[in-house]
Amino acid sequence: MELTNWLLVIVGIVGVLLTIAVPLIAYLNSVAHKTSNELSNHKTHVAENYATKNDVKDLGDRMERQMQAGFDNLKQLLTNKDKAV
Repeated sequence: MELTNWLLVIVGIVGVLLTIAVPLIAYLNSVAHKTSNELSNHKTHVAENYATKNDVKDLGDRMERQMQAGFDNLKQLLTNKDKAV
C-alpha cells in the first residue's frame, strides 16, 4: 500500500510539472518564431531601403571627381584672370 501511495505522489508531481512545462515550452517556441520573423522582416527592410558599402563608396568617388573638376575650373579661371590683369 505504501508503494502505491508513493507512485501516486510521483504521478501527481509529474502531472503538475508537465502542466507547467508544456505550455511554457510552447510559449517560448512561439516567441522564438515571432522574433525570427521580425528579424527576417528587418533584414528585408534594410536590404531594400539602405545603401550598400559599394554604393556609398561609388557616391564618394563621384563627389570627389566633381569637386576636383570644380577646383580645376576655379584654378583655370583664377589663372586666366591673373593673365588678363
